[in-house]
Amino acid sequence: MVDRMDRRGFLQGAAALGGAVLLGGCGSSSGSGGSTAKRPPLSKEPNQLSILEWGGYEAHGTKAQTVGLEAGADYTKEFGASGITYTYIVNDDQALAKATQSSFDILHPCHENIPDYVTRGLVQPWDTSLLPSFKNLNPFLVKMSQFQGPGDASPMQYMIPWDWGYASLLYRTDKVDPADATGWELAWNPKYSGKISMWNGSASNMEVAALKLGFPKMDDMTQDQINQAQQTLLQQKPLNKFYWSSEYGQMQPAFKSGDIWITYAWQDALVSMEAAHLKVAYLNPSQGRLSWFCGFMLGKNTKDYYHAHKYVESYINHKSCVQMTNLFYYGTSDATIKASEISNKSLATALDLSNPKAIAASNVHLQSWEKNRAAYETAWAQVLA
Repeated sequence: MVDRMDRRGFLQGAAALGGAVLLGGCGSSSGSGGSTAKRPPLSKEPNQLSILEWGGYEAHGTKAQTVGLEAGADYTKEFGASGITYTYIVNDDQALAKATQSSFDILHPCHENIPDYVTRGLVQPWDTSLLPSFKNLNPFLVKMSQFQGPGDASPMQYMIPWDWGYASLLYRTDKVDPADATGWELAWNPKYSGKISMWNGSASNMEVAALKLGFPKMDDMTQDQINQAQQTLLQQKPLNKFYWSSEYGQMQPAFKSGDIWITYAWQDALVSMEAAHLKVAYLNPSQGRLSWFCGFMLGKNTKDYYHAHKYVESYINHKSCVQMTNLFYYGTSDATIKASEISNKSLATALDLSNPKAIAASNVHLQSWEKNRAAYETAWAQVLA
C-alpha cells in the first residue's frame, strides 16, 4: 500500500463528527472545454458509468455509499443508480495501471498525476460549459488542473478539482514537550521512541525526509538526494512503533489508546482526536506542511459524455461541497462556501482555510508530479526491507 491509500481509505469507516474544512475565495468561469460535436444526445447515451474511485466517495443513492456522503444525489435521483459501477483505487500507481488496462468514463486521481493520464491518452478535456457550478470553483485550483497535452494548442481543463487537504504530524500536547514540536524532526526524536507512527506511504515519506534535510525540490530530487532521504528514513525506522496503512483501523485506535503520541496524519484526524477529548495539536512544521488536491477526469473513450458531466456537476455543486466538508473535514474547490455554513469554525481558522491559495502558501508544499517516481518507490521499498 503506497502513496495516498488511506488518506481516502479512511472514508470507508468515517463517521460525521461535526468537523469541517472551508475554502474561501473568488470563483472563476474560465477554463478550456472539450468539443461536443458529433456526439449522440444524452437521451441516446447508454447511461452506464464506469468510475475509477476511492472508497467512500461513491454517489449518494448507490448501494456502495455507506458513510453518509450526499454528493451525487442529484444524478442518481434523475438517472438512477443501477447504471453506476465503481472500480476502486488503492494507490496512485495501481490506479494508473488500472486506467491503462481498462476504459473508464470518470476517474478521480490527484493533480500530480495529471501528466501521466494525459500523455498516455487515457483522458480528454471537460466541456466546462456543461458544468453550471464550474463558475464557482476556486480559480487557482482550476488553473492548476489544466494541462497542455499532445496536440493541444493551449492548456485544457483535464481535471475538475474537488477535494483537498494537508498532511503533517499530529501529536499529544500532554505527552510531547512543546520545545520538541517545531518541525518534521519530531518524528526523529529519540525521546519518543516507540511512540511514533509514520504512514506506509512511499512518496510521502520521501517528501518528508527531503523537507527535513532541507531539499526544497522534494518531488524532483537527484539520485544523491534520494539516497540521503533513504538513509534518513532508515535512521527514523527504529523509533517507529509501526508504519500504519489504515487510518481508522490502525493509526487512530493506537493514538486514542496512548500506544502512540506522534503520527503522520491528515487534518481529519485532528477533529477526531479532539472529539475523543484528547489534548492534541496539528504541527505546523518549520519546513512546511504537505498539501494535496484531487479531482475528476473524463475518460478518453467514454460513450456517456453528457452523463459524465451531469455526474460531476452533482459533486461540485454548492450543497454537495458544503456537506462533504462538514462530513469529512476536507476542503473543496467550491469558493462560494460561507463561514456560516461550516460546523467547525475553529478548524477552518487553524488551517488557514479561508485562503484560496492555502495549499500552495509559502509554508506549504503542494505534492507534485515526480519524473523520477520509480527511484522514490525503490528507495522506500528498501527502507521497508
